[in-house]
Amino acid sequence: MKGDTTMKVTVMKREDLGTGASARYRREEKIPGVIYGKGRETVPVLLNEREIEEVIRTLGRQAIFDIETPDGKTQQVFIKEVQKESLRDHLLHVSLQTIQAGQKITVEVPIILENTEEVKRGILDQPVYEVTIEATPSNVPTEFTLDVGELEIGDALNVSDLKSAEGVTIIDEPDTLIAQVLPPAAEEPTEPTDASEGEPGLVGDEQPGAETNL
Repeated sequence: MKGDTTMKVTVMKREDLGTGASARYRREEKIPGVIYGKGRETVPVLLNEREIEEVIRTLGRQAIFDIETPDGKTQQVFIKEVQKESLRDHLLHVSLQTIQAGQKITVEVPIILENTEEVKRGILDQPVYEVTIEATPSNVPTEFTLDVGELEIGDALNVSDLKSAEGVTIIDEPDTLIAQVLPPAAEEPTEPTDASEGEPGLVGDEQPGAETNL
């Protein structure tokens, strides 16, 4: 997991809750969010929009960074969940989890397929794009990679094929499918046209059963 304690996000206390208040805050360039952690209550907060967007852009969606609380204290956190507006990709809500020394955290890590261009036959399908792991923040990987360059039709890769470092526990079931190569879709047979009905080479009155005037 990427971390940078030099990046800091200002956190403000959120007094008003609800959809209307959240929309007003976003117009003021403040992003609604919550902070929670082991042994503490969930606290609704407001985040400086420019600062949190810079953190996500620079460090990724599972970034570790510092926040400055309204009482002037500094707390290390990581991003647990980000909600975005689907059309304009604007931040709607951010959930932060506090980190204690030596504490293991549960996060989702992206899975990247490598050498996809080498799959010449069949259709490469990736039903799973993230895997859930447990580790201390310093051991959380930025991503997992899987090489699919030698896969043939019918081959598949599962969670058990991921290589994890010491101290990283993958929570997902080992037989969870990550990628597979499917056979090409079969072409549907072409329906015969009216002109092709009847015996080949016989058209109109020449077809069997047609009356002939002598």
